[in-house]
Amino acid sequence: MSNLLVNDVIESVKGEAPFDKPARILWIDRDLGDVTLLTIETPPKRPWTFGLEELMLMLRSEALQKTKVRTPAFMLDLESDLPAHAIEVREKNWARIQPLVETVVPGEIFFPGMLGTMVSMHATKTNIQRKTLYRLLYRYWMYGGVRNALLSDRTRRGNPGGERAFVRGKTPGRPARYLGETVSVKKSILTEQDKENIRNGYALYAKNQVKSISDAYQKTIRRFYRAEHPSPGEIEDDVVLKPLDELPSERQFLYWGKKAFDDMTVLRGRRGEKRWAKDHRALAGRAGDGLFGPCHRFEIDATVADIYLVSRYRRDWIIGRPVVYIVVDVFSGMIAGLFVGLEGPSWDGARHALFNAFTDKVAFCKAHDIDISEDEWPCHHLPQEIMADRAELLSQAAERALVNGLKVDLAAAGPYRPDWKAIVESRFKILNNISQVHWTPGGVRARELERGDRDVRLDATLNLGEFTQILIVSILHYNRHNRQPYRLSAEMIKDRIEPAPMEIWNWGVGQGIGQANNRSVEEVYLHLLPSAEASVQAGGINFRGMFYTSEYALAGNWFARARNTGRKVIRVWYSPWSTEFIWIQGDNKEFHKCTLRASEDRYRGYRLEEVIDMLAIVEPPSPRTRFSELNSRVRVDEQIEATIKKSKKAKADSGISASKRIEGIRTNRKLEKELERERLSEPIKTKSKKSHKTTESAKGKGVANSYAGERSAQVIDLLGKIHQNGEES
Repeated sequence: MSNLLVNDVIESVKGEAPFDKPARILWIDRDLGDVTLLTIETPPKRPWTFGLEELMLMLRSEALQKTKVRTPAFMLDLESDLPAHAIEVREKNWARIQPLVETVVPGEIFFPGMLGTMVSMHATKTNIQRKTLYRLLYRYWMYGGVRNALLSDRTRRGNPGGERAFVRGKTPGRPARYLGETVSVKKSILTEQDKENIRNGYALYAKNQVKSISDAYQKTIRRFYRAEHPSPGEIEDDVVLKPLDELPSERQFLYWGKKAFDDMTVLRGRRGEKRWAKDHRALAGRAGDGLFGPCHRFEIDATVADIYLVSRYRRDWIIGRPVVYIVVDVFSGMIAGLFVGLEGPSWDGARHALFNAFTDKVAFCKAHDIDISEDEWPCHHLPQEIMADRAELLSQAAERALVNGLKVDLAAAGPYRPDWKAIVESRFKILNNISQVHWTPGGVRARELERGDRDVRLDATLNLGEFTQILIVSILHYNRHNRQPYRLSAEMIKDRIEPAPMEIWNWGVGQGIGQANNRSVEEVYLHLLPSAEASVQAGGINFRGMFYTSEYALAGNWFARARNTGRKVIRVWYSPWSTEFIWIQGDNKEFHKCTLRASEDRYRGYRLEEVIDMLAIVEPPSPRTRFSELNSRVRVDEQIEATIKKSKKAKADSGISASKRIEGIRTNRKLEKELERERLSEPIKTKSKKSHKTTESAKGKGVANSYAGERSAQVIDLLGKIHQNGEES
């Protein structure tokens, strides 16, 4: 019974009625022992009731099972992406049914016989037709009971992907014009055979068998649309085609050809496998009075930690004091979420703590090298309401994400009233004592720094990751062992519950007195993870200078298309905890995880803000480096000019004509090659010896002397060898 929640979807394993179709739980009345359900079908029908005990028995016997229904794409748009008219329609529809849904007595509309009575009274009062109210209520309940369910579903408008049906006798497209006047020309309405002909003809272009699309079109017309064929052996000098209204136009040929072949498949066929592999393929390289139970109310607050931290890249870089966000379940005192960052108290920082509170803690702790089981920190639920400071949640962005997107009520504490959220305020003091932060190197103690005392900033030792690890293990200890006897109720005492936050949480969940706000993972990711623009490039998805890849993008040829058609800007969702992953939305708005590319190892294991700070520090060159580079460039330029000047000065004017100099290039090259080989074959000597063959050196005066100078004797010998080889050959 404790595992059954509002918004759960139930279906029959064997497809037996009345659960032959998925049914969503709208209300659980534990006093009457009834469950109100709505069958998920189109069009939706009236909600119906079922016995709670019988439903639980069928679940335990596995005749029924829980299932999930994908959130429609029209509900997964950011509030900022919604057009004004869509928001206007949603708010108008919500105003119509709000008095029926949000009643003084929770779930009053689901009481026996109340649905029709309340709808009739409301219709009379507001002059709205009853069928309109029923339609909006069923739609609201069928899609999870959130305000965005009342948006208009425009994802299927225009019959996307379907065939267009033309009215008989009506010519498709614009009327033809000639010399400024409309001309009556019948156009072809393509049949399935025409489309098959186009696919066969366009394949000629896709497989690089013709030069252009026009050539493929002409060959298609010639092959499939002749009025008659020539006799065997005759020359085709008079080709007769079918009438114009039976021929597909070149525009139709291009349209249906592109629908039949993926653009990257065409490019691959046109370029060939070798050129595709070389130039076009993808480069691989997230105060308990009146509370019903757990998840009724969460409190969130932020504080500047009493400790100075250092950068993870270099221990000598002091980055100041971090901001710590804590999310606490008021009923149990359980710390449900944590965020440690450098973002000041604001919605941008609070959303990370809420995302952590609403998602799995096993993966979160694993990212910080702490292994836990799910029952050691079993918080991954959304609350019914959140209490916070005005700084964190008093903004339109917070209202759009939490109220409209996730159906979480917001309550903001007044200025200078921390007692309105005393639970979370007191958790900071408890965590400070458990983690001993004031006695950690770099910690700030309560007393003021006196003259002559050492500056505590110089003692900073921990980085963001290490400080987060300390807080995680402190929270795990607190949740399991911090005794709070004043929280125990008579029922808890009767059941011998230890007054620790985790024991109270598990007891409340087990008793079913807590009603978690059941939302899909896609909705949580969409509304709480921060998003930003990234670019799809040949090497992957470039986000903040880091490249990511995913199976979804590879299957869609994103990176190959970016290399050939240019970069594309997309929106990505990211978590500040780690640079390992980002998320993108697919065609149906479902989320796909992207992993950091293997070549980006220097960013792996770090937080996003650490990477950004590191790049901001190391990318700009220092003034010393700039001066050294400039000085080196000047020296290189001077040396090049000096070498050219010396070479010009050493060049002797031989008096030989330009034509003679050009004719001797081959001989000069051969001679130089022989001299170079001889030079390279001699062992390196520390001191050269003068040649004793002065007579031979004297004989070499002339062309050889002018060519080789002191090496003229070697030149003469080589010339002789070349001459002999020439005669022998």
